[in-house]
Amino acid sequence: MSKYAMAIDLRACIGCHACTIACKSEHDIPIGTWRCWVKEVEKGTFPNTRREFLPVLCNQCDDAPCQNICPTKALFRRNDGIVDLDPEWCIGCKSCIAACPYDQIFIDPNTSTAEKCNFCSNRLEADLEPACVVVCPTECRVFGDLEDPDAKINKLLTHEPHNVRKPEYNTSPNIYYVNGSQQLLDPTKPMQSGIYKQGEMSEELKQSVPEFKNDPQESRTVYDTFHNIPWDKNIITYLMTKGASTGLLILSLFLWWVGYKSSLFSFWMPILSGVLLTVTGYVLITDLKKPERFYYILLRSNWNSWMAWGTWFITLKGIFILLWLLGAMADNNGFLDFILWPTILLSFLSSIYTGFFFAQASARDLWKGSENTIDIGVLSILKGAAILAFFVIIFPVADKANVLNTLGNVITVCTLLHFSILMFSILLHRFGSVAHERSIELILKGPFKKEFWNGAIIAGCAVPMFIFWWIGYNYFTFLLSSTLIVLGSYYWDKIWVQAGQKVPLS
Repeated sequence: MSKYAMAIDLRACIGCHACTIACKSEHDIPIGTWRCWVKEVEKGTFPNTRREFLPVLCNQCDDAPCQNICPTKALFRRNDGIVDLDPEWCIGCKSCIAACPYDQIFIDPNTSTAEKCNFCSNRLEADLEPACVVVCPTECRVFGDLEDPDAKINKLLTHEPHNVRKPEYNTSPNIYYVNGSQQLLDPTKPMQSGIYKQGEMSEELKQSVPEFKNDPQESRTVYDTFHNIPWDKNIITYLMTKGASTGLLILSLFLWWVGYKSSLFSFWMPILSGVLLTVTGYVLITDLKKPERFYYILLRSNWNSWMAWGTWFITLKGIFILLWLLGAMADNNGFLDFILWPTILLSFLSSIYTGFFFAQASARDLWKGSENTIDIGVLSILKGAAILAFFVIIFPVADKANVLNTLGNVITVCTLLHFSILMFSILLHRFGSVAHERSIELILKGPFKKEFWNGAIIAGCAVPMFIFWWIGYNYFTFLLSSTLIVLGSYYWDKIWVQAGQKVPLS
């Protein structure tokens, strides 16, 4: 069985960009998007300067993160080892973009589906080489079958030292670079001025890279392609609404179970949880580039993808909320007792799966810590407790003082846990990777520092804990603390989503 790969001899590459143009022509790639391009890095000081070129394309990984995270199996592996994409099943969720460590997947603006290099599989089936290989004037691209011992690529890789991009991600890429320097292969090594011969980086992207010092002794990127972050406002909203829905449901059902038989806990808060879950579903569906295909996740689930699991958890949670409300309207306590713990379990799973899902987006090191999953669960309970306390205050509830005392204790413990996890995650838990350190720097010293310190830490954690400690539990402290906690939670969700995607990958 064939296993195709490509070796690129960087000693021969002259940076003519013929490969980029041939690829665009072969596959009708729209303006502003690329399956492949050539990155350029300058080294040295005048007059002893040189420019090095790095053709980049899909690495056709043996353990492809994009394939693992794709919820509908739109990304699949052919018998010849090529990771290909079936646009008919793509829903445009952008998970593959977040997962690719090499920044080699994009959304085609014409089809609203994902696009990537597939080694010109259409040409391979006609016994032709990929367009980029055929058009290269210096023949620096060598394509072939790794299973064929006589193939030119095997002879080249046997006799010449070679590297791959980002081996630390353990994806086993099948694009090999002969004579590739770290300044070329590692996007964190060269300096970024943000100004290139083909244009200028946006101000937002400039904030994501270290300050340019124009040191002649350092290498510097002079041409590259930058992509917008795939997940933004809709995903932040999803974290907020899904977390609040989970916390409200779990706490309301728990209070009902321990003896507080108010309709606020048995009926009205489950309704609010269902409304927030509906908003969550709406936000997720509208974030898709192909929202009309959202049900493909249920029809063609990829059980290796946490997005697929999460879709099922959210769907089943919605069904059990409906069953709970029907049981509550029928005043059937036996039925409610029967579905209580399955409903709580599904609500819990619909919350924490997000930590595993974001960690599966393996391109982003900030999301990989296991403490993130714990924090998502804690923050869901905290959001729910803060919102529930507001409704307990304004609506008649039997034994209101004890209920508020219970919620106050939950808020205090969860706020302390959330604060401790943030301090551990941001200040202590370092992976040692440059990408992770840069994300942390963006949070502590970069464009997110005010939102982190003033919003997530002071408003969201320190002030609520101080108010409860200094004044105690009363209506005023609950209303003030709950408002600050929800605000602080929003800031942290925003920081966590955006800062994790700000470090350039290519």
